[in-house]
Amino acid sequence: MAKLKCITMTNLTPLQKRVLNTIKVFQAEYLEGIPYNIIKLDLNIPEENLNQILGFLEEHEHISLEEGIIILENDDENVQKVEDVPDDGSITETINREVEEENQLSETEQQSLEIIRKLVDDQGYLSRTLLEGNLLYGELELSNIKMYNLITSLENKNILKKIQLSDGEYYKFTP
Repeated sequence: MAKLKCITMTNLTPLQKRVLNTIKVFQAEYLEGIPYNIIKLDLNIPEENLNQILGFLEEHEHISLEEGIIILENDDENVQKVEDVPDDGSITETINREVEEENQLSETEQQSLEIIRKLVDDQGYLSRTLLEGNLLYGELELSNIKMYNLITSLENKNILKKIQLSDGEYYKFTP
């Protein structure tokens, strides 16, 4: 029997996990707390969304936020010891199934990948305006919200990565 730790953690969205992981990375550099502006610049997400996520993380005691300084709460507080739990492989199987389900693409995402493959250059770059224009006015004819959600979903699944080149904003396509 293996001893396992039971982590008392709320379910986090991919974006919330991204924010929390970024805070964890910067914690090593900013021992007294991470300035809000550093997180804001690094994540490049709208301020209202970031504030909402930080509020959620603070409410669930992952972080504390005071006067523009973000402090990661001690991870040990979120871990509770439990007695021996048999590891018969079912836990690993469940985790693997959850990962597979998370990485599955919707029909719209699959269709958008076909469009992206046609538009991407030899280096894997795709102009942001070209992508958005094709999603809005091309064969998918998405609304602004659906297009934004689709691109965000592809970014969260590490299929697209927003980058800044000298001549504008691009996405790096990494299927």
